Amino acid sequence: MKWTDKFNRKYMQISLYLIITAVIIYSLSLVAKNAPAILREIMGKVSWLIRVLKPVIFGFVFAYLLDPITGFFEKKYRKIKSNKLLHKFHAPRTWAAVTATVLLIVAVVGLISLLVFSVTDQLRLANLDDITKLGNELINNLNASYNAILANLEKMDIQSQEFELYVKNAITFILDSIMNIAKSSLTSISNISGYLTTILFSFLIGFYFLIDGRMIINYIKKVCYALLSERKNQKISRISHDLDEVFSGYIRGQLVDAFFMMLTISIVLSVIGVKFALVIGIFTGIGNMIPYFGPIVAYISTAFVCLINGDMANLFVSMIALVIIQAIDGNFIGPKLLSRSIKIHPLIVIISLIFGSAIGGFLGMLLAVPIGAYIKLVFVRFIDSRIARKEEQKKEGCKTVEKK
Repeated sequence: MKWTDKFNRKYMQISLYLIITAVIIYSLSLVAKNAPAILREIMGKVSWLIRVLKPVIFGFVFAYLLDPITGFFEKKYRKIKSNKLLHKFHAPRTWAAVTATVLLIVAVVGLISLLVFSVTDQLRLANLDDITKLGNELINNLNASYNAILANLEKMDIQSQEFELYVKNAITFILDSIMNIAKSSLTSISNISGYLTTILFSFLIGFYFLIDGRMIINYIKKVCYALLSERKNQKISRISHDLDEVFSGYIRGQLVDAFFMMLTISIVLSVIGVKFALVIGIFTGIGNMIPYFGPIVAYISTAFVCLINGDMANLFVSMIALVIIQAIDGNFIGPKLLSRSIKIHPLIVIISLIFGSAIGGFLGMLLAVPIGAYIKLVFVRFIDSRIARKEEQKKEGCKTVEKK
């Protein structure tokens, strides 16, 4: 082979590399130039996919949470002996899923009924004249406070125009916020048919997940076993097991804790004599699903109700009761429920909640802590494996030195 042939081949190879590099750079420049439009298009497709899959996601969550209850009833139904007449209807898993679903529906309907009954009962006890009088008193108190502030500003030779402008801007902001809330509420009411459709399909999909969930999981395992290596299958199995341990323990523990707080606060505030005690208890229980959020709901709502009714004695007593209940829950009940599944520092909890609220709102805050706990678990295992590997390398190095 002549040296010119080698030179030509090398030249062609360099030219090909240059052309490929130029094409890649040009493509990247186009992507960077149109990045906002591309990102907008991708996010639109992702949001559309999430909207389509929303009933499937909610159905999976519904089945995941009800699976322990379904398993409990399935064991009970399997003990029932079926005769020839009932043999066709003897399907323990199906009847267990039906029982768990009916219990959930009864619990939700009962909770909503209690909430509506409590609100309407309290409003029925309130006289229209009393409500009008209370509104007039609030307006008069605000006007008196406003005039007193203006008088004090004039005594101190401070111009009140800036304060009046600030008050006007604040009132405008409050009115705009109220209008936006009203518009969003009307939009939500107009979309109620869509919400009902999503709920209905979520229940149906979740019900079938409850019945055939194990079969679906076994089929997925079969596909993974056929397509993936043994090492990857073991890794997937370990990841799914860890996720199940963290999420199931946390969410189910928080549900039990929320029910405890809901029941306890409703009873205690009712005994004290605070109005809307059941409403405060229900919203505190819902808020307790998010760490540190339930007590805030309890304190603010109780203080607001007591101040509106001018009940300062009950306010003082109820605040002491809430502090005691929160201390019992935070130091004994909550850690007992969550200690088996999740061990995470409060700082990581707060950081997880901040990221969760920024990404997914209420649902993001609800799932932020178990996700943070799983990330912490993976990181700790990674660090432990690195330390173990270094220890093994040290031992091998020591053995090599001894042999020499």
